[in-house]
Amino acid sequence: MTDRKQRLADAAIEVLGQEGVRGLTHRAVDTWAGLPQGTCSYHCPTRNALLTAVLERISELDLADLHERDVADVLDQWAGSTRTRVRFMLMLDPQARRELGDAAARLADGFVDRAERITGDRERGRLLIGLIDGLLLDEATRGTVAETVRRERLDTVRRIVTTGQ
Repeated sequence: MTDRKQRLADAAIEVLGQEGVRGLTHRAVDTWAGLPQGTCSYHCPTRNALLTAVLERISELDLADLHERDVADVLDQWAGSTRTRVRFMLMLDPQARRELGDAAARLADGFVDRAERITGDRERGRLLIGLIDGLLLDEATRGTVAETVRRERLDTVRRIVTTGQ
């Protein structure tokens, strides 16, 4: 992803976080990014291209986080973040999901592939992803949990990831 396209994708994540899926326009992204009008349309000529760039950028950032730190620490960072909320928005919004189609499936499969390498089994990898998404969605929809509860949850995830149990 070029620097300009990356900047636009980052701006689009913020627009989605502030305005929701319906508020995502090329003009809004240009404004948020501080770029001349038409820049977003040049790099992402369709809404589908823009949504795909956003989901690809979220995936890129999430994978970079996972390369750098312990899974439980990453989950702690992701809980309640704009990026996590936007990912859920895009995956749960029927129109956005239709527009993303194969890109969403491909990126989700990439995370399952990574989880499979961690757990040693594809189905266990899918279960791990489901557990992680469930914890993140719980905090996104119900609000932040008490620190002791979060620590217990993260310790459980850490144990599952490291021991498979």
